[in-house]
Amino acid sequence: MKYKMRILHYSKSGNAGSLAQAITEDQKAKCDKIPPAYPCENEKLVIIGVDADKKSPEKPLADFCATLTPARAKNVAFFAIGGSCNEMIEELKNIVKATGTNVLEEAFTVQAKSSLFKKAKLSDEDLKAGVAWASKTVDSLLA
Repeated sequence: MKYKMRILHYSKSGNAGSLAQAITEDQKAKCDKIPPAYPCENEKLVIIGVDADKKSPEKPLADFCATLTPARAKNVAFFAIGGSCNEMIEELKNIVKATGTNVLEEAFTVQAKSSLFKKAKLSDEDLKAGVAWASKTVDSLLA
């Protein structure tokens, strides 16, 4: 692990969980669902991934983000998968910023591909792009 960090996800479809797991493996970090089994404490970076099928976050996700004080997380970054990515990320950023925690501006967003008979799923290219974004995010904090 390059950095004391956690990767957390709030995922109904499983897409945010898939990308969270790929980032976790690349960064050799800890991964958990939101709300996590153990609270964040003194993390240098918390990356939060969500399935953004609505414009506003669900209450458990918003409530968790409101707990991310500077004592729990020095920096927070977001990724979102789905049709309402930008709206949801902006709302989550505002919730975390209100606690005084640093929120990294660059978020990763992607639309999962679906077909008539298949549920939306991330492609290998989408997963690679998300992992590359996370690596760049970590490197920017190490510089």
